[in-house]
Amino acid sequence: MKDDLSGPFIALLTPLDERGLQDEEDLRRMLDYYLGARVSGFLILGESSERDRLSTSERESNTRIVFETADKVPIVIGTGRESTQLTIEESRKAESQGASAVMVSPPRNPKLREQAIFDFFAAVGDSVSVPIIVQDFPQTDRPYMSPELLARIHREVRNAKYLKLEDAPTPVKIAKVRALAGETLKVFGALYGRDAFWDLEQGAVGIMTATATPEYLVEMLGAYMSGNRKRALDIYLYTLPLVYFLIDVSLAVRKQILVERGVIKTARMKQPAVELTALARKELAETLSWVERHTSEDLGIRPLRPAR
Repeated sequence: MKDDLSGPFIALLTPLDERGLQDEEDLRRMLDYYLGARVSGFLILGESSERDRLSTSERESNTRIVFETADKVPIVIGTGRESTQLTIEESRKAESQGASAVMVSPPRNPKLREQAIFDFFAAVGDSVSVPIIVQDFPQTDRPYMSPELLARIHREVRNAKYLKLEDAPTPVKIAKVRALAGETLKVFGALYGRDAFWDLEQGAVGIMTATATPEYLVEMLGAYMSGNRKRALDIYLYTLPLVYFLIDVSLAVRKQILVERGVIKTARMKQPAVELTALARKELAETLSWVERHTSEDLGIRPLRPAR
């Protein structure tokens, strides 16, 4: 079923043209690239998409193109906004568009109290029938959510079936939340995939991140879920140089990898934002080449480089 979410999910980036506008041709090509890697599904209009910097028409065309191109796999839509009313409106809209789930993060207010956070999610839960993925990502000026609060949201909020946990160290918190919430809570690892293998070790059902090298994520999860822990760990460790490359500007790094692989034409970011220098692009190209060479030679994973 489309609402039984697990495996490698891609948080979609937004390809831009030289003018800084969404490039619809490249978006379709990027979707084909990920589908060719056999990903389980997509998260659209999340933070990795630069959602809050997209125009209304860009968000609408983004959603339309994704559903037209990738309707065979589950599609999750990010609907968290800075008020309860707006979040409910966006969540209802996403459900009407056919979303398999909505991903909701609390408003950007680090001082928000736990009861207020719970009331926010409860109101959203009462407004939609599709599953809710609670995003725990306090690094983006959002409030800290304790394991106890996350477990309560899962138990008491209708359809709060999933958690996308990005509060480092993620394996430690996953273990704490699952001990409180039980097996019914399904957790996705995230946070750039930096602890992906260890998240799986603590019971994560998948990884939801904006990787630009999906074949490695797909192969790692496939190996782990089939019981080949050693191969999964090898893939994880071989690909860490890409995960950690300039992690503070990871969106720009991932866009540049997609450029290097011929998937999109530019690594432009919605401004204001940091873009890679010529030196950083050179260093990234060398790092990508090393990872591709060694994963191919040592692990038998050929890099996914579609012909343009």
